[in-house]
Amino acid sequence: MTDVAELYYDLADRLQITHLLDRIIELPRDDRWSSMARARSARTVRRALRAHRGHPVLRHRGLHARGAVRGLAELNSTLLSRAKTTLDDIRGSDNYELSSLSVAMRVIRTLLRTGV
Repeated sequence: MTDVAELYYDLADRLQITHLLDRIIELPRDDRWSSMARARSARTVRRALRAHRGHPVLRHRGLHARGAVRGLAELNSTLLSRAKTTLDDIRGSDNYELSSLSVAMRVIRTLLRTGV
């Protein structure tokens, strides 16, 4: 269980999930739809990260979390590099909107689904 928690927090740190969640929380809540979209976005990010906790690398190889993350990052280096560039561009923006944050969420879901 410790390895799973370490993996969760290591991934959250690598993907700067807290920063993304902070930007989602700052989105306007001008009406019911904006509030619902904002809440759904935050849930989507958290759910994608939680879904990764049962990754087969931890279950079958018994690797420690940091080693598992490094190994997965090496195997998927091209995907990770492209995702990092996209996320860095979004984080570097002064203006966060639902559209850019939606792209960030899609990138994170793709990374987690492929096992990075």
